[in-house]
Amino acid sequence: MSEAATALAPADQVRALLDHRYRSPHRYTVGREKIREFARAVQDRHPAHWHESDAATLGYPGLLAPSTFASIILLRVHREILDSVLTGYDPARILHADQVIDIGRPLIAGDELTCDIYFESFRHFADYDVMAIKSVLTDVRGDVVQTGSTALLARTGESARLGEAVRRVAMTDCPSDPAPGAVTAAGTAPVSVMRPRHTPRIAVDPAMLQVGATLPPRTLRLSRGDLVNYAGVTGDTNPALFDERTAIESGLPTVVAPGMLKLGLAAGYLSSWLGDPAAVTRLRAQFAHYTHYLRIPALAASPIEFGGRITSLDPRRRRGTVAIEARSHGRKLFGYAAAEVRFAE
Repeated sequence: MSEAATALAPADQVRALLDHRYRSPHRYTVGREKIREFARAVQDRHPAHWHESDAATLGYPGLLAPSTFASIILLRVHREILDSVLTGYDPARILHADQVIDIGRPLIAGDELTCDIYFESFRHFADYDVMAIKSVLTDVRGDVVQTGSTALLARTGESARLGEAVRRVAMTDCPSDPAPGAVTAAGTAPVSVMRPRHTPRIAVDPAMLQVGATLPPRTLRLSRGDLVNYAGVTGDTNPALFDERTAIESGLPTVVAPGMLKLGLAAGYLSSWLGDPAAVTRLRAQFAHYTHYLRIPALAASPIEFGGRITSLDPRRRRGTVAIEARSHGRKLFGYAAAEVRFAE
């Protein structure tokens, strides 16, 4: 990048990238052990993430990655962009507002992937630069395996009009009603122990369901040790994930769980019910509004109560939509969250 380009203000850097593609120079290989590490970090117990024999039972040639595994790749590519293209933004002041993931097929151990990023829109609101970017993951055959749409808020001022900014940037296609040993850091609670179950679950029959039916509830717990583990697995170096002072200086109320970790936990909750981790074909969520923060205390784990409700159903095509509910101490953790699913034959 030229000296003139690096001298541009951050907003002008983004505008210069609109309608352009950034291709990461690195190809990412999906590793078997990385799948297991990520499954542990998002507390996803489905055996197809842990044992090749269970993945083979579902018809796959290797371990299946959890639905949000691509966040590892996208985090690395976003960091590349902030280091080399958008050099004026402080990563600690960038908030992840919305996320949509379209899954063409699950990622499998051994996949080699290329990542392209498209800057689709930019605007400034209050004290935030609002960026909408699209990511495309392609395998070695040139087939698109996953795409994602992300809304990022880069805080450029000191006032905290975050709630209004999130409401204005929210993606409009989302309905309003929708293993290794533990890793810990000094002063944090230990990572939640997670032992995978080794018996494949029975697949859900859509003929036995109806719109409005609720999913069985499930409670998980998340500690700061879990946040440290997630940061280590994904490569997220932002100290606001586990350091109280840094979190507060970044505009957060305290240490909070990142949005993609919450979405990963929700995806695991769904695959546990569906019986097949490849059954989720689309995930969408909003999680930047301050009322949806999952606050993690220093020496205790925060409970997360997951639930779901079927909002649409097509038994003939064996497809449906599930609105996802997640609460901690009565506080909603998503502005909205929903998944489109495909039921097994």
